[in-house]
Amino acid sequence: MTIDMLDFYNRVLENRIIFCFSGPMSQGVLEGIGEALKIKMEEEEADKKIVRKVFSVFVEQMQNVISHSADKIRGLPETDVELRCGIVLVGLENNRFFVRSGNCINKDEAEPLSKFLQALQQMDKEELKAYFKQKRREESSEDGKGAGLWFIVTARNATVPLEFDITPLRGDLCFFSLKVII
Repeated sequence: MTIDMLDFYNRVLENRIIFCFSGPMSQGVLEGIGEALKIKMEEEEADKKIVRKVFSVFVEQMQNVISHSADKIRGLPETDVELRCGIVLVGLENNRFFVRSGNCINKDEAEPLSKFLQALQQMDKEELKAYFKQKRREESSEDGKGAGLWFIVTARNATVPLEFDITPLRGDLCFFSLKVII
């Protein structure tokens, strides 16, 4: 496959995408990219409160891919490293920042995830705040895996309800995409 990189670059600029990463992700990748993203957003002269929210959502979405993507790459045999793959991008739309992410999930996760996100879409800011506190209390007595806390944090940072899509793929996989407007 041939990709016209100039055309791709121009489309990225036209769509006001200020950051895009696709491929294997790790904590190190997150930290390096995060620093560059902060600098780029400050260059856009964004309000510091908005920069913090966008950065928080960006980190949460990268962490989601790192922790939950079903698309995995094994590291070298002598290491126990497993990288998870996905895509995350940050851009501007109608003078508001957005963060989008996508990664593969197992089909059996699709319906519960969809129901959970639909419930979050129906909540206002006060309901999200109360729900977060409730889930955090439950979290301390459970296995500590997150129980969707990052989705609640993300929904609280959004200015409109979360947008998501789950598309069936081959075999037992689906592609999960999430858009957060800040």
